[in-house]
Amino acid sequence: MSYIRLQSTGILLMGITYLISQFIDSPLLPKLVSIFAFITLVLFIPYLTKVPRILISSLLILTILLSIFGEGLLTMLWSFDENAGLLAIFIFVPLISIPIKAGRYLDSMDVIFTSYVRSTKQLYNYLAFSTMGVGSVMNLGSIPIIHQLTSTEAFDHHMDTKLRAMNRGFSMAFMWSPYFISVALVLSYFDISWLELFPYGFALALIGMVIGTIAQGKNSQPIAVQQEAVDEQTLKNARRKVMQLLTLIITMTGITILLEQFVDLSMITIVPLVAIGFSTVWTLFYLSPKQFAEKLSEYAQDRLPKMGNELSLFIAAGAFGYAIIQAGASDLVIFFLQSTGITHVLVLLPLIALLINVLSFIGIHPIITNTALATTFSSSIIFAGDHLILSLGILSGWMLTIMISPFSATNLMVGNLVGSNSLRVGYKLNFHFGLLIYLVQYLMICGFYYFL
Repeated sequence: MSYIRLQSTGILLMGITYLISQFIDSPLLPKLVSIFAFITLVLFIPYLTKVPRILISSLLILTILLSIFGEGLLTMLWSFDENAGLLAIFIFVPLISIPIKAGRYLDSMDVIFTSYVRSTKQLYNYLAFSTMGVGSVMNLGSIPIIHQLTSTEAFDHHMDTKLRAMNRGFSMAFMWSPYFISVALVLSYFDISWLELFPYGFALALIGMVIGTIAQGKNSQPIAVQQEAVDEQTLKNARRKVMQLLTLIITMTGITILLEQFVDLSMITIVPLVAIGFSTVWTLFYLSPKQFAEKLSEYAQDRLPKMGNELSLFIAAGAFGYAIIQAGASDLVIFFLQSTGITHVLVLLPLIALLINVLSFIGIHPIITNTALATTFSSSIIFAGDHLILSLGILSGWMLTIMISPFSATNLMVGNLVGSNSLRVGYKLNFHFGLLIYLVQYLMICGFYYFL
């Protein structure tokens, strides 16, 4: 068996065993999840890129030291399943990209795009809303696809507009999409449901999109597209196909919501299960079972091993979060906040955002910071009634770091696609806008706290 097959096998065993453990009450299954997670981590560490390898190795060393002076190394081993639910989402949700590509929905989006976009304002709006919409289910995989749809000479003259739109649209999906790690994390630690979170998170994202549209509209320029007109029937078919895609995404989300209300499973478990089931049924409308099996094999052998950096980080962050809580770090944080008089949640939120972003600018992944923060505050009596507000505050701070940090995976990918650098994409093009959006969102969260 090749090394890549070993990596993908470890990932799948971890994800599948976690899902099985949600239906079968056996003390053995969580331990198996931890073992598979540990094996996956060991398999990936030698092949990680330099910065993630240093970061993850440092986390593991700290986790080992805390465990030696705490509850022991065996307890540490069983803690590698702490973020198993998040890992399952990260592993299985991208399966939705298979029917989206097989159904040629993106070709229809291309037809719509080239037929209607005639100004930089329209370019911005189309890209931003498309990236948020498609990205809400396809995650980072949506960015190169959306970029490819606009890789024409006419649009390349407005590259900064494209960069801003893709960055901002994708960042806003972090506020509400149940298929994103950010939302999954707050749902797994705080006592709230996605149905409670969604209206507020989506409202915060929508105001960010509206402000972006207004800002771009002030400097709108015409775009001369050198392309033959699309006939009416082709355009009509493309519109129908795009509406079908939108309907299917809404249906999938609706099924997820209904299941959360009527079955005894958390949203963290429901999301990957719906992704697996829905993508299977959806794909079989376009591909034969044999072709679908080939796509699944391609996904397992190609896509999963490329997730090594992120998966390893989530596994290590979960174990580290457990270790610092067992070492009493949460009590120290709460003691510090009480000593300094910071016991009101609205005073705490800007400090959370500052911490997330400062650490992200020196290369500390938000999943590490936010896991530690969520673990600490979710167990605190002081903030027991503020779980929704804390969740929104963490998501807003996370959104900001995704938008402006040069170490953000979004900015790294966008910069790489256009031959730019992530510092320019994040800091130069979006820093001031990101701060404005965070300020507006913070004021809205204050409004939610006092008036809703």
